[in-house]
Amino acid sequence: MTDSSSEEEDPKWKAAIKSIATTTVYGASATKPAATQTHEDGLNKPKKLTHAQMKVKKLLNEMVDNTLDFVKDPVRVPEDKPDNDSGVRLFKRSSTGIIFDHLDELQGPTKRPKLLPGRGVEENSKEFKKRIKSITVDGSDVLSAAIEVAKKSSARLEAKEARAKAKAKKEEERVAELKKVRGEQWLPSVAWEIRVIYMGSGFVSFLC
Repeated sequence: MTDSSSEEEDPKWKAAIKSIATTTVYGASATKPAATQTHEDGLNKPKKLTHAQMKVKKLLNEMVDNTLDFVKDPVRVPEDKPDNDSGVRLFKRSSTGIIFDHLDELQGPTKRPKLLPGRGVEENSKEFKKRIKSITVDGSDVLSAAIEVAKKSSARLEAKEARAKAKAKKEEERVAELKKVRGEQWLPSVAWEIRVIYMGSGFVSFLC
């Protein structure tokens, strides 16, 4: 094909595409009366497509089939506004855009609980008596145990006081013996070494 023939076909292709836009089922065949013919019966019938128009139409259909995905189930937009619609809509029939936070509602059990029949309680059985004995407490046993603990604690305290008194008495005897041997002048020089002799039942004694 020469250049002149291609130049001549370009306007034909453009004209065919323009005519397809007016006569195809996708376009406005009903809105453009120029693309129709009036017959004797008064009905408007579309013009017959030329070979170039049919070729362009086929090409456009192939392009549409290859580039577009047709959805069988369209999106269903409810016409009536739902009762519990707490969102914000930009338009009347648009889907909900901003949804406010809903309060957490306590939901009950979805299934009925399965209650199994329990075994009857036999009060005279050994197992029942053993279980009762493991959880019961005898008051007299608790009282006797508390008395024993109190006696032991008192004995420990008395022994501690007796040891402290014996130590204090021994220290006093030692100091008295030193007074007899060295006299009273030695006490200030060793005063820093003298500590608390007895700390016990409410009083503190120092040697000075």
